[in-house]
Amino acid sequence: MTEKNKPKKILVIRSATRILNQTLVSLREEFPGCHITVLVMQSAKESMEQDSRVDEVLTIPDQRRISVSSYGWDNLQKLKENKFDLAIALYNIDHGLGYSNIDILACAVKAKSVRGYNSTGTYKEVTSSTAKKKFFLEKTTYFWVVANYAATIILFLIAVSYTHLRAHETR
Repeated sequence: MTEKNKPKKILVIRSATRILNQTLVSLREEFPGCHITVLVMQSAKESMEQDSRVDEVLTIPDQRRISVSSYGWDNLQKLKENKFDLAIALYNIDHGLGYSNIDILACAVKAKSVRGYNSTGTYKEVTSSTAKKKFFLEKTTYFWVVANYAATIILFLIAVSYTHLRAHETR
């Protein structure tokens, strides 16, 4: 990456708190002089403003999940106006499954590139198509877990009924 192409405006979406510090250190080392904006839940704003590695703090209302819908269309449009060079999604787990909502938000900002950082300190490039694919995998995983539980319950009920029926036949 040439000096001209290095990101100067970076958005970090603080979804995974335990890797935030190492990610900020890594970004400052890789992109000296960059401007880092962190998007956090409202309840974390004060502590994030104390971090010297952070230049600006934006907030999202305290809710269950950070997502495009919870951030709001008007706020998303304001984020786009910042014209970020790089958007960062943070994952507490290596593969990043369970964080498609963060990937989709990071892509919706329309930064020049998007990265997903994980707990090992490495990252993967994220695109709209990889975010959508991850979303689909997450949702179908939930379906199969529910289907597995339902099948287990049905098989258990069949086994109990069969055992009960066999007990009546031997009397």
